Amino acid sequence: MLHIKTATGERLEIPAYAILAVFKPCDGVNPCAIISDMGMGLQFDMLADQYGFVKKACIDNMAMVNPLEVRLLEQVKVDDDPERPLSVFAEGRMFFPRGAIVGRREIAGDPNGIKAKLFVDLGGKRMVFNVADTLDEMDGVEPTLQPVPVDGRAIAEVLPTPNPTHEGA
Repeated sequence: MLHIKTATGERLEIPAYAILAVFKPCDGVNPCAIISDMGMGLQFDMLADQYGFVKKACIDNMAMVNPLEVRLLEQVKVDDDPERPLSVFAEGRMFFPRGAIVGRREIAGDPNGIKAKLFVDLGGKRMVFNVADTLDEMDGVEPTLQPVPVDGRAIAEVLPTPNPTHEGA
C-alpha cells in the first residue's frame, strides 16, 4: 500500500497495482500526477509528492509490467492576457506499462520537437500523447554512428594502422 499526498493535502492510500500511469505534468504546477483505478473508473489525481518518489514506489512494488518512461510535450499557457494568450510547448514525463500502447506514429520535422504520437489505452480509455522521444529511443535502440570524414578522407585513412609484430597483440 502506497501512502501519498494529494496536491490539496489529502492523504491517499492506494495499492501500487491500481496506478496505471505516473506523470510529471508539463505545466510544472504540481510535481506529480497519477491515473489510477480502484473500482470507480479512472481517477486522475494531482499529487504533492515528487514524480521520482512515486515512480520508484511503483517500480519497487512491481506495479507495472515492462514499464516505459517517455518525455511528453504539451502546449501550456504562459501568459494570462485574454486578448493574446501566449502558449509554448513544455516537457513533462510519463511512466506507464508498454502493454498500454495501442499504436505509435512517427512525426518528422515538427517545429515544436514532437517526434512521435503515442496512442495509449489506460483502463479502457484511449488517449493520445505527444512525445519528444523517437520510436527507436522508446525501443532502446542506440543510434548508429556514421564515420566522420576528416579533411575529406575516411577516418580509417587517418588513424595509424596497428603494428602486428608488436608483442602482446
